[in-house]
Amino acid sequence: MTAALSRLLVTLGLIAAVVGAVLVAPVATSSPTAPAQAADTRYFDPGNIISDAVFFDGLAMDAGAIQDFLNLRGAGCTVGADGSPCLKNYRMNTTDRAADSLCGGYRGAYNESAATVIARVAATCQVNPRVLLVLLQKEMGLVTTTNPTAKKYERAAGYACPDTANGGCDPTYAGLQNQLYRSAWQYQRYAAVPGNYQYKAGRNNIIGWHPNSGCGSSTVYIANQATAGLYIYTPYRPNQAALNAGYGTGDGCSSYGNRNFWNYFTDWFGSTQSSEGAALYAKYQSLGGQSGSLGTVQSPYLCGLANGGCYQVFQKGVIYWTPGTGAWSVTGAIQDKWGGLGREWGTLGYPRSDANCGLGGGGCYQVFERGTMYWTATTGAFAVHGLVGSKWISTGAENGTLGYPVGDQGCGLRDGGCYQAFQYGLVHWTSGTGAHVVAGDMGAKWSALGRENGALGYPVMDRACGLVAGGCYQIFQFGTLYSAPATGTYVAKGGIGYTWMRGGAENGPLGYPVADETCGLPGGGCAQDFERGSVFWSPPTGAHVVSGLTRDKYNAVGRERGFLGYPTTEMACGLVRGGCYQVFQYGTTYQSPVGTYIAKGGLGHTWMLLGAENGSMGYPVADEFCGLRENGCFQVFENGSVYYAPAFGAFPVDGPIRDAWLAQGAENGWWGYPTGKPQGTADGTTQRFERGTATWTTSTGTVTFG
Repeated sequence: MTAALSRLLVTLGLIAAVVGAVLVAPVATSSPTAPAQAADTRYFDPGNIISDAVFFDGLAMDAGAIQDFLNLRGAGCTVGADGSPCLKNYRMNTTDRAADSLCGGYRGAYNESAATVIARVAATCQVNPRVLLVLLQKEMGLVTTTNPTAKKYERAAGYACPDTANGGCDPTYAGLQNQLYRSAWQYQRYAAVPGNYQYKAGRNNIIGWHPNSGCGSSTVYIANQATAGLYIYTPYRPNQAALNAGYGTGDGCSSYGNRNFWNYFTDWFGSTQSSEGAALYAKYQSLGGQSGSLGTVQSPYLCGLANGGCYQVFQKGVIYWTPGTGAWSVTGAIQDKWGGLGREWGTLGYPRSDANCGLGGGGCYQVFERGTMYWTATTGAFAVHGLVGSKWISTGAENGTLGYPVGDQGCGLRDGGCYQAFQYGLVHWTSGTGAHVVAGDMGAKWSALGRENGALGYPVMDRACGLVAGGCYQIFQFGTLYSAPATGTYVAKGGIGYTWMRGGAENGPLGYPVADETCGLPGGGCAQDFERGSVFWSPPTGAHVVSGLTRDKYNAVGRERGFLGYPTTEMACGLVRGGCYQVFQYGTTYQSPVGTYIAKGGLGHTWMLLGAENGSMGYPVADEFCGLRENGCFQVFENGSVYYAPAFGAFPVDGPIRDAWLAQGAENGWWGYPTGKPQGTADGTTQRFERGTATWTTSTGTVTFG
C-alpha cells in the first residue's frame, strides 16, 4: 500500500467520525440558510476561476452537511415527471472502485444517498464536494431542478459527454456514482499529468470563446491547476456578454459552463479563492480550542450561507464567518435568542463581535450587523436595534434610566409604530413622532390608559422635569401627562387642558391636576379637578374654571348634577366690598365678606331687579330655602328677605314691616305671603300681603295691619 493510499484511508476514517458527530448535532444549529444571489461577475477572473486549495479540499463538507444543502436547494422538488426521485431523495446501490494513484477507491454499499456518494467521492479523490455539487448543477441542473429524469442521472456530471452535435455520452460511465467518481478522478489526472493536456497552469493559453471556431479565441494566463482542469473539462471562456448576463443568455458566441461554475460556487459557498475553514479554525483556537469556551468540535464547517457565510458547530456554541464580518462565536442564551430571531437571515444579521461580559448586574452583550444583544440572568437575552435601540443607547443603555431590555422589539402598532420594553420603562417609535421614552409613574399611567391606542396616542417628547414643586411633564399626540410628588400623575387634554394651560397651568391659580378628566357627565360634559379648583366643560357651555369658595359651594350643591348645572362664565370679581360672582346655567354664585351663596330662579331675579348686591338688600347671607306653605321659598339677604309663592310671585320684605311680619308668624301668620313690593309714602312705607296691607309710619315708629 502506498503512503498516499494510507493517508487517504486514515482520512476516510476521520470523515466517518465527523459524520457521526454531525448526525447527532441539533438541527437548529446545523442547518444552513438559503444564501442570497450575490455573485458579481465583474470579479470573474478567467485565469484563476478557483484556487487549488479550495478545489482540492476533499473534506469541505460531510454527508450530513451535503444532505442539508440538497434539502435546502431542492426544497421545491417532489418527484420527476418520469418518476425519478429528486437529488435530495436519491438513493442507489454503489459498486466497488479499485484504488489507484489518483483516487483511494470506493467500497460499494447498499442504498446509499446521493449526499453520501458525493461526500465519499470527494474524500477519496480529494476534490471539494462543493465542486461536485456545482458540477451536477451546471451540467444537468440536478441540485435545483423540480423535474429530475433518468437521463439527467445517467449523465449527471457531463463526464464523457462531449460538446458535439448529437451530444452523445459514453454509456460506460452512466449513472450518478460513475459520473461523480470519473469526473473527480479526471480532475486529479489533469493535475497528475498536465503535459498530456492542452491547457496548462503557469503559462499563457489560447482559449476559445465558443465551440464555433468562428467566434475566435483569447489569450489567458492560467494561474493554477484547478483552473486549468476546468478549461480542460469545459474548454471555453465566457465572453463579456455571458458575464453581463449573470445566469442569463449572452450572445451567439457566449459559452456558459465556466461562468456558471463560478456563479454557482460563489452564490452557494462564497469565495472561490479562500478556504473559509481556516478562519473558523483560527477563531476556535483563539478561544482555547477544545479546552476553551466552546468545547469540542461537533461538525465540520458548513458554508453556503448568506453573503458567502460559513459556520461550525461546537459543544457549547457556534462560530459564524463571512468575508465582510469576520469570524465570531455565539454561545449560550445569546445563541438561543439569535437563533430564534432567524440567525444571519433575521433582524440582526451576522455577529460582529464575541460576547462581552462584565456589565452592570452581571450582564453581557454581543454586537451584530444590525443591532446588539444584551443578556442578564434576571432579564434574559434580548436584542436592541434600529431607532428604538438608538434611543435606548442615548439614555445610557443598561446604565441609564431604562436598565436592560426585557422583551423583543415589537412592531405593527398603530401608524406603523414599534416599541420595546426595558426594566424601568418603554421606548415607542413611529415615523411621525420619533422614538421617545415613557417610564416611571408616567409609563404606568400611559399604560393604564391604553398606551398608543388610548386617549393620549404616542409620545412626542421625552419626560421633562424642573417644574414648580418638583413636577414633570410629557407631551403626547393628544394630551400631556403632569406629575408632581404631592399630587400624582394625571392627564391634561382637550378643552379642559387648554383652559388650564391658558390660566398658567401648574403655575396658575389651579395648580397641578389631582385627577384625570371625567367624561360622560350630564349633557355630554366633562370635568377635571386640580389642586385649587376644577374645570367643567359641556358642548353648550364650553370649559370654565370653578375655584376657591365658589367651588366649595358648587361641590356642596351637587356640581354639574345639581340645580346650578354647568358654569357658563369664569369667576368675575371687583364687586362692592371685594365681592365676586360666577354665572352657571341655572343660577349665580356670589362670594362676599358675608359668605358664598347662590342666587337663582324667581328669588334671584327679584333680587337682581332690586340692584343685586348694590341694591337695598345687599349680598345674600343664605341660600334659597323652600318647603314653605303652598310650596313657597325664601332667601335672606343682608338687609332683608325675598319670599316667593307660586300663587303670588316673589317679593322682598325688609325693614320694620319685615320685623312685624316675622313676629306674627311670617307666611304662616294672619298676614300670609307678601303680594306686592314695599311702596314709599309721605310718612313711611306700605306693603300688601294676602289678607291686608301693612303700614309703617315713620313719625310714630309703628307698624299697623288692616
